[in-house]
Amino acid sequence: MKKNSTVAAAPIGEAVEEAFADVQESFERFCLAAGIETLSAMMEADVEAACGPRHGRNEQRQAHRWGKMRGADGFHGGKVVSIAHGFAAQTAMRSRSRAGIGRRRRTDSVAGR
Repeated sequence: MKKNSTVAAAPIGEAVEEAFADVQESFERFCLAAGIETLSAMMEADVEAACGPRHGRNEQRQAHRWGKMRGADGFHGGKVVSIAHGFAAQTAMRSRSRAGIGRRRRTDSVAGR
């Protein structure tokens, strides 16, 4: 005669559920950081292909570097620092202005009022 040697699974405790929630949150942050790092590397490679090496002199380059901007993007209710690089930043900024002409608004603090 065979006996059942399998023990019934114990109910998951509250501490285990809380620990699992922490692991899930940490994994989401890891995936987000890895994704941002990957996209940043891809954009930098695109800039390198279009502009050549940083501070390099090349008359046949297709684009110019326009610096970097720091900003914050929302993700799951939090803020994530994002950096726009060179050619991608130039394209994004120009697409927001009319006819590709960049205009800056003068605020009272900038205008000296």
